[in-house]
Amino acid sequence: MTNDYLQKIRVAAADKEDIEFELDRAELMLQEAVTEALSHGEDIAAVAEVAELPPEDVAKLLVQKAEPGPVLPS
Repeated sequence: MTNDYLQKIRVAAADKEDIEFELDRAELMLQEAVTEALSHGEDIAAVAEVAELPPEDVAKLLVQKAEPGPVLPS
């Protein structure tokens, strides 16, 4: 392989890692926003619709909030 190919691979790998980081961050922010809304009494069905998540997934976030420990992206 030439250095040009290796450099393209390095750049592509770094770009992919950056995008994965941003996706993880966005997912965590969504989880935090959902759990905050639920903890303030918002309806699960309404939150699920706005978050574009199945109500079952929203309910799982509510259960995770009640458990000790940090909420981590899945």
